[in-house]
Amino acid sequence: MAGTLLILFALSACAGFVQRVSGFGFGIFIMMFLPYIMPSYNEAVALSGILSGCTAMLIVVRNRRYIQWRAIPVVLLSNIAVSYFVIIYMGAVDGLVLRRCLGVALMLVSLYFIFLEGRTSMLFSSRWSQATVGALSGLMGSMFAMPGPPVVLYGVSVIKDKRAYMATMQTFWLLFNVVYLYFRSGRGYYTADTPLYLCTGIAGVFLGIYVGARVFCMINKGLLKKVIYGFMLLSGLVALLK
Repeated sequence: MAGTLLILFALSACAGFVQRVSGFGFGIFIMMFLPYIMPSYNEAVALSGILSGCTAMLIVVRNRRYIQWRAIPVVLLSNIAVSYFVIIYMGAVDGLVLRRCLGVALMLVSLYFIFLEGRTSMLFSSRWSQATVGALSGLMGSMFAMPGPPVVLYGVSVIKDKRAYMATMQTFWLLFNVVYLYFRSGRGYYTADTPLYLCTGIAGVFLGIYVGARVFCMINKGLLKKVIYGFMLLSGLVALLK
């Protein structure tokens, strides 16, 4: 148990750092490893969601005055609708084919945005496109604990100030994970060991956020976009080969 907790602390610190620098990626990073140290895949998904929500909450508290609330409602509501269906009626899915499809999709989308930088905001100009973003995020979040990529592409395209981007994205993750926590409660995702895992993970998150905040202050919006697209490309490759 001690070895597992030490690994969890280190993973949470790294995931917290990734999320504080790029605005997303906690679930993507930690779910590369968490299923291998947790008793079950469902418990790994649930713990990743709670820790991601805690990470987002800590960042939101510090940056709340920059939140752009108008960017949130449509994406959030469509995410909730899809998440409810998947979690309640399907449960978490660890399908190899689905995961590889996800990896290919992430790689293609990241390459698209890398080469079409500056011409992407039009993709998110309608309510229908925002609803699609939320639905894709809900599907990926409930099945793989990775709700980030669709919403991040939306956010980085329509929100110009990097502090507003960070604050708004973390508000999304906080609200999403509160909803996921409610949907998963009473369905076997949480066990008697969850509080111990959670406390260990939160300690690591504090360390990751502390270091990540200093790195974030040193990069501009252009570099931030490159970091986001690069990490998304890497996460797609990992999902494809895993």
